[in-house]
Formats: sequence, structure tokens, C-alpha cells
Amino acid sequence: MKAKNNDYAGSGGQNPFANFQRCEAMGVCSVEKGFLVRIVDKVSRLSTFASDGKLMVPNESYEDAILDIMNYCVLMSAYVKSKKLANS
Repeated sequence: MKAKNNDYAGSGGQNPFANFQRCEAMGVCSVEKGFLVRIVDKVSRLSTFASDGKLMVPNESYEDAILDIMNYCVLMSAYVKSKKLANS
């Protein structure tokens, strides 16, 4: 999670929500919906795996998709909590 945060968030991974905040800054969707879109992407990969028994991208296993979903859920929870703290 830390390594991916560095790659997606930039700036040494100082803002773990940066990748999702870009969705909102670009007018695509809210930060929260950005998390859900990425989760659905990973669920789609798992659905393909469940149907076909394999995935074609060799360096992205079904286990990676599961871990990504878990990480997105943790990040979304942290984001919602930080947003509530900022508004209180």
C-alpha cells in the first residue's frame, strides 16, 4: 500500500488521497465515488477470474485485486474520517 501510494499520490506519498482528489478536481466525480469506481474495477477483474479461472495480465493476480480492494476500503474510510474531522 505504501509503495502504491508513492506511485499514485506523488510527492513522496505525502497525500494518500491525491489520486482520488484528482477525480473531483477534474470534475469527473466526488472523491468518494472515485474510490468506488476503483473498487468496481477490481471487482470486475475478480468476476473475470471467477468465470474464466485465469487473468491474462501476468503481473496482476487475483490476489493483487483483493489486496487493492482492501486498500481502497481502508483509504476511503480514512478519507471520510479526515473529511469529518476537517468539517467539525
